[in-house]
Amino acid sequence: MTKGSIRRKSAAIFKAVISLRKKGFSYSEIKKETGIAKSTINNWLTRAGLTLSKEHLQIQAKKKVENHAIATEASRIIRLERKESDIQNFIGLQKGYFNDPFYNYGIALYEAEGSKGTGCKFSNSDYRLIQTFTKFVEKYFHLSRRADISFSVYIHEARKQDLGKILNFWVDKIGINKNQIHVYWKKNKIVGRKKNSDYVGQFSLRVMGESILGSKMLAISDIILRKFERV
Repeated sequence: MTKGSIRRKSAAIFKAVISLRKKGFSYSEIKKETGIAKSTINNWLTRAGLTLSKEHLQIQAKKKVENHAIATEASRIIRLERKESDIQNFIGLQKGYFNDPFYNYGIALYEAEGSKGTGCKFSNSDYRLIQTFTKFVEKYFHLSRRADISFSVYIHEARKQDLGKILNFWVDKIGINKNQIHVYWKKNKIVGRKKNSDYVGQFSLRVMGESILGSKMLAISDIILRKFERV
């Protein structure tokens, strides 16, 4: 097939193929736009001197980067929309508890001492707050401290000799097994605490399997706090 016969047969499509190629479209993209077979596209572009030159490789590379950026942003927006939908559904399910004092106290505890990321993590050295928050998430979110919550204790290295006592303390106060507690050592220096007989480290709990529970609770906290702004 000669160049002239090609143009006589389908000048408009030929021009479209050339134009798309100059814009950096790949063979697959040109085929999708025009319906022309890749073998024909290759023949046409070869005759036009528009096969994979360095310039067109650079154009395609740039186009791929741009398409990737667009796809990444679209995915981010979809994730945010899904997250917001999950939060709104959660709020709807929890509205019946908004006047429950224990529920409000649990939400306030998380606002004050909980992690501010998406997941749910709560830390304190006061066993009463750990006890209360554990009971709170179990009661209102139908979780189990045995199956759904991970526990950790952070201990200064200077108190290694107290490890057994510290673990026994938390096992007794929280009602869990010793093997449920992950131990982490803090290397920073301490002053005046080596002789503190009440030292039990910093205890932490993290809800597993619920990636945005923290965000959900903070959203509810915002709703409850707005009521008190009007008082």
